Amino acid sequence: MLKKLFKILPSQFKLQDQFIILLIFSTIIPVFVVGLYGIYSSSNILSEVAKEKMEAESTQEANKINAFLNGVSDDVLLLSKTPPIQGIIRAKENNGTDGQTNLSYNAWVGQLQILFAAMMERKPHYMQLRYIDEKGREIVRVDSDGGNIKIISAAELQNKGDRPYFIETIKLTPGSIYVSPVDLKQENGQIETPFKPVIRYATPIVDSSGQKRGIVIANVFAKKFIDAFKEVNKQAEEENAYEGKEKFIVNQNGYYISHPLPEKEWGFEFQKEDKLDQDFPPEVTREILNKEKGFIDNGEYLFTFDRVDPSPNQPEFLVVLNKVPHKSVFAAVNSFKLVAFLIIILSLAVVLPLGFIRARQIVNLIKQLVNIISASIQQTFSGLDQQARIAGQQAASVHETTTTMDELEASCRQSTQQAKAATTAAQQALTLAEGGSQAVKETLEGMFILEKKVSAIAAQIVHLSEQANQIASISQIVSDLANQTNMLALNSSVEAVRAGEYGKGFAVVANEIRRLSDQSQKSAEKINVLVSRIQKAINSTVMVTEEGTKTVKTGLENAQKTDQAFAGVADAINYMVVNNQQISLNLKQQLDAIQQVVQAMDIINKGAQETAAGINQTKLGTEQLSDVALTLKRMV
Repeated sequence: MLKKLFKILPSQFKLQDQFIILLIFSTIIPVFVVGLYGIYSSSNILSEVAKEKMEAESTQEANKINAFLNGVSDDVLLLSKTPPIQGIIRAKENNGTDGQTNLSYNAWVGQLQILFAAMMERKPHYMQLRYIDEKGREIVRVDSDGGNIKIISAAELQNKGDRPYFIETIKLTPGSIYVSPVDLKQENGQIETPFKPVIRYATPIVDSSGQKRGIVIANVFAKKFIDAFKEVNKQAEEENAYEGKEKFIVNQNGYYISHPLPEKEWGFEFQKEDKLDQDFPPEVTREILNKEKGFIDNGEYLFTFDRVDPSPNQPEFLVVLNKVPHKSVFAAVNSFKLVAFLIIILSLAVVLPLGFIRARQIVNLIKQLVNIISASIQQTFSGLDQQARIAGQQAASVHETTTTMDELEASCRQSTQQAKAATTAAQQALTLAEGGSQAVKETLEGMFILEKKVSAIAAQIVHLSEQANQIASISQIVSDLANQTNMLALNSSVEAVRAGEYGKGFAVVANEIRRLSDQSQKSAEKINVLVSRIQKAINSTVMVTEEGTKTVKTGLENAQKTDQAFAGVADAINYMVVNNQQISLNLKQQLDAIQQVVQAMDIINKGAQETAAGINQTKLGTEQLSDVALTLKRMV
């Protein structure tokens, strides 16, 4: 299709018209493609941003409610384990007196009332704290209206055994929490006004034997977290994040607990059908009430929801729901579409006239070039004949130069071979000189090793002489000790004689010590004789070693002189080898240069021939270029 179009264009339109057509297509198509892609990608990005933002808001609001309610669970469990409750149980079982603390039943009741009142003063979101016994009778009850705390007297206490929260809580295991649905507080069967939303948390009480003894229950102002949720909704409206955005809290049956329109709230308390499924499609309602959390886009609205489940073991729960109109989220995209369309129109209005002007300028420039080309072609024809004649003369000169360079190459090759032979002979002489030098070095190394070993022997003999002197000193000490021991033994014998019968045994020991000291003295004398002989032998060895050391030094000096002589010979031969190698290298470089010159001359010869052929081809090409210039002139 495109090939046919490009074939038709030259024959149907002039070059100026073709430029204008291409300009229109190359401007309009890219602008529209880019605009459509920008609108598409912006829509997707805005949708993702709205989804992430709404999901984050729903999760944050649900987490706030969960945090509020989890704190209530902790408080109820804490109150169930307080000492006053166990004290009341023990006092009831023991005729009004606690056997462990000797406190009365009324004293424990008073302490529990104080504890409940302190808890409500510290946390004003508690509407009522009660302890109810296993028969449903209220034992302690403390009420609050959010500011004033009132302890209910015994005469005003009631029996709540028939209430659902008592029946359900008393069934639970210790440590479990009952959570009631969120509803409106009633008194004597009538809903109090203004409305007081309440949610109840209760846990069973057991005595030391594990028997159930009632429940602790806390009535919480649910209005606290509902008002906090509505306050966030008002802030969002003031910020104008999305126009028409609404937030709801619904219970497990879809009834509104919080709604922008107060008349839609608490429909289940007044038998009204203001429910989620009355305002939104059934599939949206089912998904909201059956899933933990999610995002829904039904084309008209965007929904995000997150569940608040105070007690997972019970069917009651709340759902935090955000709703944003689809058109509110994509209002920016619609504005972008309008702006993009205006930009496209303005771009075309500016670019196309400039393109027309530029196309005419290009066509005029081409006309000027065609005229210049035609004049240049005529000049080229006259110059081509002269170039052909010169190329023939160059080819002849190149041939003569090539013959001369061949003869020079043969002479240079012969000189190179003779230089290589001289280098080989010098290298053989160098090898022999290096062998002699190596032998002298090995002899020199042997003399060095011998000198080190003789020095080591001399050091060992000196060390041996020192040790022999030490042995002589030790032997002298042993001899002195033997003399002293002998004198001591003699004195001991004298003292033993003086002691009479009591010293006979000691006299025997003294005689034995004297005998051993005589033997030690004799052994020391023998050691002295041996040490004297060893020292004489060592002195003789030292003299011989010194003579050997002098001989080794003399041989070492002679070997060093021989090594220096061989080194001089090797340096002279090596210098001769280096010179021969340099000569050979220079000749080889000359030979390579000559070969390169020969090759260059061959190339020049071939180039000259090709130049002649090329000139003929240029003539033909110039003729064709002249024909094309005429055709282009007609098209323009």
